[in-house]
Amino acid sequence: MLEHKRIASIREELERDDESRLPVLFNALGDPMRFATFRLLMKHRDVCVSDIANILGVSTPAASYQLKMLEMVGLIRRERNGKMVCYAIRDDDTLVKSVVRMVAAKA
Repeated sequence: MLEHKRIASIREELERDDESRLPVLFNALGDPMRFATFRLLMKHRDVCVSDIANILGVSTPAASYQLKMLEMVGLIRRERNGKMVCYAIRDDDTLVKSVVRMVAAKA
């Protein structure tokens, strides 16, 4: 049986670990529309909201909502291009890179 000190140490390690974010990321990708949006952004950089709505056959507000959810969990980033808002995969995050590799390998 583990000592209390060791248990506290393991807890701290788990809280600092990037992998603790995985359930949140997978939950976000569990929605078919968000997953399709994520895969679209994996293949095409800097796609705008209206483009995503047209490609996926949904309204602009519906596409915007899905993008907001992906952005909130840290999978994508938003960039303003004049009046247009475009999105891209967060390639500066090692955990997101791992998720992208995993999704790409299963595609």
